[in-house]
Amino acid sequence: MSNSLSITSDLDKAKIFECPNCKQTIDTASPRCRFCSASIDPQAAEAAAVRMARINRACSDASYLKIAALCAPAFLLIFFIPFMTLLGELGLIFLALAVPVWIALWCFRFLRVQTDDLDFRQAKGTVFIVAVAWAILVGLKML
Repeated sequence: MSNSLSITSDLDKAKIFECPNCKQTIDTASPRCRFCSASIDPQAAEAAAVRMARINRACSDASYLKIAALCAPAFLLIFFIPFMTLLGELGLIFLALAVPVWIALWCFRFLRVQTDDLDFRQAKGTVFIVAVAWAILVGLKML
């Protein structure tokens, strides 16, 4: 069972990592890089693949979180459509509870990851923006 918000299975994914020499993405089962012919240490390749998978999962989960948060205005609009008020209200209640939990889970799982990966930095920024926007919305609701 997956320990994240991801909807994909880990069973069907190849273990890949960046070649330390040429930075091309290769399979961990390869004894040599197919691009630069550098020899690959199997233990280092496995560790790099695990790290890359974790970064990819963090980016994916941040994207799902952003999509969930962006559903709130849609549910707010649905709330004002006759005969659909209950659907809008239930959607807003669900998101009001789920989004903060997802933010906390993302932070718990991925905030301590150290990497120069640009996509991860953008994912971290996305989670920060969603958290701040959600805090502002909750603060306005309390007024």
